[in-house]
Amino acid sequence: MDEPAFAGVCSFHAVTVAGRGASLVVLCHDHLPVVAFTDTPPVPGRPMARFVDPPAWAGSFGTVGFRVLHAGDLSAPMTEADLSELAKAELAQVRHWRPEAVGDLLFNWWD
Repeated sequence: MDEPAFAGVCSFHAVTVAGRGASLVVLCHDHLPVVAFTDTPPVPGRPMARFVDPPAWAGSFGTVGFRVLHAGDLSAPMTEADLSELAKAELAQVRHWRPEAVGDLLFNWWD
């Protein structure tokens, strides 16, 4: 397992898990108990290229209190997101950075 070296600050930690001819990147949010998956390593400063549905082994995260997010949830447009629990500073960041999808909001480079 390798953890990519990121320049700057982001809202998540990423680790690549490889095995049986395939690899996935596990994204763990820095402050929220949520995890997501991508098949493309993050590129500093850019939105995630593509989220993928969790693999069968992702249920292990749920047993220790994480919410496992699906690709459809993460690709939902921001117009469908409930932002009512965000603080004023977080709302200001949303207005400034204008994420297009929920995944762009959760897994970002501006934190």
